[in-house]
Amino acid sequence: MTDFPFKPRVVGWELTLRCNMRCLHCGSIAGEPRPDELSVEEGFALIDQLVELGTEVVTLSGGEPMIHPAWDQYARRLVDAGVRTYMITNGLLLEQNIDRLLACGLRRLGISIDGTEKTHNMIRNHPDSFRRAMAGARKAQEAGIQVGAVTHISGANIGEMEPMYRLLEEAGFKFWQIQLAFAEGRMKEHDQYALRPEQIPEIVDFVHACQQRDGLKVVAGDNLGYFEVPSIRDKPWKGCFAGRHVMGIDADGTVKGCLSLRREAFSEGNIRDEPLRQIWEDPQRFRFNRYFSPDMLTGHCTNCPHAIPCRAGCVVTAHGATGNRFDNPYCAFRIQSGKGSCGWAGDHAAS
Repeated sequence: MTDFPFKPRVVGWELTLRCNMRCLHCGSIAGEPRPDELSVEEGFALIDQLVELGTEVVTLSGGEPMIHPAWDQYARRLVDAGVRTYMITNGLLLEQNIDRLLACGLRRLGISIDGTEKTHNMIRNHPDSFRRAMAGARKAQEAGIQVGAVTHISGANIGEMEPMYRLLEEAGFKFWQIQLAFAEGRMKEHDQYALRPEQIPEIVDFVHACQQRDGLKVVAGDNLGYFEVPSIRDKPWKGCFAGRHVMGIDADGTVKGCLSLRREAFSEGNIRDEPLRQIWEDPQRFRFNRYFSPDMLTGHCTNCPHAIPCRAGCVVTAHGATGNRFDNPYCAFRIQSGKGSCGWAGDHAAS
């Protein structure tokens, strides 16, 4: 179906669920590998299918992707096929893998940094994780690899955003992606660190203030914002792209609309059972996001003036918070409006 309206332009690939950390906020509850993860040969076949489908960007993820024995072989194959290929790593194995990164053609990394040293180590349940991540970042930069940070903001680190900005800028990081820790996986076991919706404007204001500075580029993750004032996005929000132009693939070949979605609720098939194109181009799949109508919205989202373009924001955040894909209590516009800053009250305005 060459004229199929959706293309998986951006793919997140969990190479393995195995991880050398046990982070408090991990939505995947990573640690042990999945029982039947893809073989290297199956991984190569998946890459070929992604290329054939027109995928433009692949982010190698985990678990910890550098634990997978063939991560650099996969990266090389993707790079050689013209796919922009990135990796998100916790940094524990980074310093010893610089030569492999250079050989496979990866030139851009995101490193998970979740606070200043003490807080980062607490969140990541590893006493030396901060030092090793920063040492790996320095080595990567010296080798000519662009390094950025990815941070999940929670109640555990929201008070450290400004010190983190200074730390990352001084360390030479090129970008900092800030996103919300969502109520899935291990985070449900540590709800004392869960963000409250009323804390969202503080994060939005901080991101906007950073974006007015020279130096470190600060970007908002897809689960932060939505028609916020002032805007923290380069382009207008056009709804979650999960299952529309974004796809996630778990380490055992399970296909989802986004890597962060719970497989129990959002699995669309498995590449071991049928070709990836057949899964992606089946009009009966990914219905949770491909066939939107405003009457699907519930709660505060029902009467929002931005209902049609927004679609209740990030599916993962909405579903994790309410069990409903179409009601998102972490929407910045909703929270700002409830405080009177945007002038929208609606029938369900926040109190």
